[in-house]
Amino acid sequence: MNRKRVLIIIAIVSLLVVVFYGLWQQLQPYPPHTMLNQKEKLAVDKLLTNLQTRCIGRYLVDLPADYNNTVNMARVNDSWVETQRLYLPAFEQRIQLREEALRQTKTVNPVNMPYLKNIYRLPEGMQGIIFERVQDQSVSDAARVLEAHLYNNGVAIKVEMKVSNASAARYDKGRQTFPDIYDNDVPEKLVELKNLLSRIQGRKETEIPTTAGSCIPNAFIIDNHRDKEDIGSLYKTNPDNYLNVRIQTDNFIREKDSMLERLGVIKASLYRGSIFRKGVRKINKLDTEELLLVGQQPNSDDPRYQFTLLTNEKTGGKETPVFDLTVVNDEETPTAYTQNEIVAFWDAISQTVRVRPGAFKRQ
Repeated sequence: MNRKRVLIIIAIVSLLVVVFYGLWQQLQPYPPHTMLNQKEKLAVDKLLTNLQTRCIGRYLVDLPADYNNTVNMARVNDSWVETQRLYLPAFEQRIQLREEALRQTKTVNPVNMPYLKNIYRLPEGMQGIIFERVQDQSVSDAARVLEAHLYNNGVAIKVEMKVSNASAARYDKGRQTFPDIYDNDVPEKLVELKNLLSRIQGRKETEIPTTAGSCIPNAFIIDNHRDKEDIGSLYKTNPDNYLNVRIQTDNFIREKDSMLERLGVIKASLYRGSIFRKGVRKINKLDTEELLLVGQQPNSDDPRYQFTLLTNEKTGGKETPVFDLTVVNDEETPTAYTQNEIVAFWDAISQTVRVRPGAFKRQ
């Protein structure tokens, strides 16, 4: 057999191997099953003991009971909503002390005094108050904030909304030239703020609403079909196991390219890391993409893991909010879990992501 014929045969065999390997890869289930030794299996079983359903935005995900959310804020439209579980007497004291502090606050320019401009009572049946104050001690008193405090179901809720009130006579000249800047939108913003407050209900972490609306930390906001929602959570254990769960959801951002379509850019930006696993998954009727990155920490040789699952990235909207689930280990202190254990943990919790029944009025 001459040399040329041998080379042809080798080339054909090599091609067949590549083709069959590609077909074999396509036929493999995704995600692949993670093989654990006995010690790893015990660690994962313990980690996944007592899963509890959590509500974030319009979605549900199951996390271990000892994982607690460390974020107490969410952004609704252009306002920050801050929540905290609190006893009523402590809430009442908070309002009293806040009013005293606002009354005592001085502006840099005395012409902008008083710092606290107005106090508004909430509608009947609602506990709380709204302060109209200057936005900052150093700015003109035309720039103001409506600072609302609400108490509902054992939760203290604070909402801040920026407003403008240039109704003072010293702004007359500016108002003639720039009427859109030197305006007074407080009355309409008060209506908007009171409407938002009327739709916020305090809730416990594991309390799952059944009506249309969105879950934020410690609370639930009843749907109005208009709100722009940007909600984030960071779940950690106590004591800390240095393996954190980050969740982010919004209903107004729509990307041109999905995560896997941006893979080239992601690869180019990786530092001391590589792609361990990537692919698409159908999870509870959701089309999702996942990307599992592994490597070393930027400032040490400790292992680094960042596993991300995304849905609705290119179709984000009011009834198709983006949902980002990420498991990441702490940078300062290495986690005791092995890579296999973290992957198994990831596979278990990511498989529970789903739209909350009743989250949208169309359902």
